[in-house]
Amino acid sequence: MDAQERHVASLWVGVLAGPFAWAVDLQARYALVHYTCVHHAGWIMWLITIATLAATLFGLLCSWRGYVGTGFSPSRFMAISGFFIGGMFALAIVAMAIPDLFLRACD
Repeated sequence: MDAQERHVASLWVGVLAGPFAWAVDLQARYALVHYTCVHHAGWIMWLITIATLAATLFGLLCSWRGYVGTGFSPSRFMAISGFFIGGMFALAIVAMAIPDLFLRACD
């Protein structure tokens, strides 16, 4: 893979990492809520949140790498879009974790 292909792949990861991490967070929370209730393992929800936030931050890092080395081009637009998309989905992941501060899985 040459440098141009890596650059394009990095931009795509930057744009798609946030939505993919949010979808994984949503599905994992829904699938594991019964397990966490039965086994009193609320830490699993926090582990899911931390893992998906890490994936989103990796996407933001990829967008940053795509932004730094480009002039005014479609690549720069894609990198800036990756920043905004990643930021919005990171905020959505954090918002989904807020009820865990106040409620248990069985509530």
